[in-house]
Amino acid sequence: MSRLLLAATACVALAVSLCQAQSGLSHRAANRVLEQATWGPTQTPDSTLETQGFEAWFAGQISASSSTYPDLPQYNAQGNSNTNLAPAQVQFFQNALSNPDQLRQRVAFALSEIWVISELGVNNASAFPPLMRTFQNDAFGNYEQLMKDVTLNAGMGNYLNMANNDKANVSKGTAPNENYGREVMQLFTLGLSQLNMDGTPVVDSSGNAIPTYSQQDVDAVSAALTGWTYAPMPGFVTAGHNRAFFIPPMVPVETNHDTTTKTVLGTQIPAGQGAELDLADTLHVIFMQPSLPPFISKQLIEHLVTSNPTPAYIARVSETFMNNGSGVRGDLRAVVHAILTDPEARAGDTSDANDYSFGHMREPVLFVLNLLRGLNGTISGTSAVANAATNLGQQLFYAPSVFSYFSPSYRTQVGLVGPEFQIYSTQTAANRADTVNSVIYGGQLDSGTKFDLSGFTAVAANNTNLITRINSVFFHDDMSSNLQNAILSALVQLTAASDKARAALYVALTSGEYQVIH
Repeated sequence: MSRLLLAATACVALAVSLCQAQSGLSHRAANRVLEQATWGPTQTPDSTLETQGFEAWFAGQISASSSTYPDLPQYNAQGNSNTNLAPAQVQFFQNALSNPDQLRQRVAFALSEIWVISELGVNNASAFPPLMRTFQNDAFGNYEQLMKDVTLNAGMGNYLNMANNDKANVSKGTAPNENYGREVMQLFTLGLSQLNMDGTPVVDSSGNAIPTYSQQDVDAVSAALTGWTYAPMPGFVTAGHNRAFFIPPMVPVETNHDTTTKTVLGTQIPAGQGAELDLADTLHVIFMQPSLPPFISKQLIEHLVTSNPTPAYIARVSETFMNNGSGVRGDLRAVVHAILTDPEARAGDTSDANDYSFGHMREPVLFVLNLLRGLNGTISGTSAVANAATNLGQQLFYAPSVFSYFSPSYRTQVGLVGPEFQIYSTQTAANRADTVNSVIYGGQLDSGTKFDLSGFTAVAANNTNLITRINSVFFHDDMSSNLQNAILSALVQLTAASDKARAALYVALTSGEYQVIH
């Protein structure tokens, strides 16, 4: 189906269509967009979405100035490795709470959960701002450029052993480290099994999934990516293996690069090439593999919209990944647009289109930020807000492994894919309630992270108005009657507006209904 025909079909099918850009969106539809594409709605309706529509909002998000991350020192005052990530964590939450480039930040964070590095392996805080800037800069660019930029990031080079990884030396019995050569295919681009455009596995005549790569491919990619080291520190020149320096991209040392012929995924990389050309050719071969569009498209859909997209949804986004309409492959701006405007993403914009198997759980970072934005939170430079997400099972920049905070293929007990549920336990469920309690009854998470409930207290004299406001901000006008009745029961014995606002918010924000974005 052509993109124009698909768009026309979507306009007919939906009562509130994003195609009606000039007439704007309903509050419900606008807030669903904000839940999928930003860090969450605020108490102030989004005027662009509700008056001008999605396309005007999307264009504004593309053009918004990018949030950034200042560099951190590589060494502390004692001359040791700087392992204090608190400044970068605070900057992350401050950007997310207040900066206008909300969509760029959400996409960048999703990419960081695919292309993972962790402080548990790098052990230096200065590695993280440059990589986060890369995700921000490339969020709406081309995926092939992202592949190159992250591959040459010094933090990634350190984490997966590409930095100072030399060609084989027969006399010493050494071979290139395979760590990055394997993970760049397994986790960052292709996955283990070949995929059809709709994300289903390609199978052989016996019904077995066909691998995307072999050990020989791992060997070839690893050899092709040899000869890179850290950029020299100021005042030094490159001489073999440079000491770790995390701010600039890595640089080539040709004498340490394997110049033999390599065959990567069936394509020959010629002999005699330098490190830069071998890297570009190798990444291009991977980029052109047919499994890459569905592998990446599905994960971006999971992070932004729903954990269980249908094969048709994945196929439509994969087609955009392959061709943005102008013959360009890997255009992330077009891919994100396709994800957010797909009929499945927008089906819940009307009150009669609910599917409660659709959506995804609020991962801890998103949970905390949604509370901050919905409750007029403020974050000072001394905030320890990242600790709140840590208590819920997600320590920002400390992914347990290269497989990220949770697996994109994790399934719940009922068989549905639910990645975020992998870090959801009895303890973290209780911690969510404790977090809400601290926010609602304590007014803060710590001395640098505070909340303002006055917008809810102001309407609390009337129970209906109070519930309507909570429903509008946190549930895109879709709170169930059961939850509304539970809130009403909690208000029966209360008279003071502040008490009523706190009780209503506590019941709403600790409910199972709030934990999942539909």
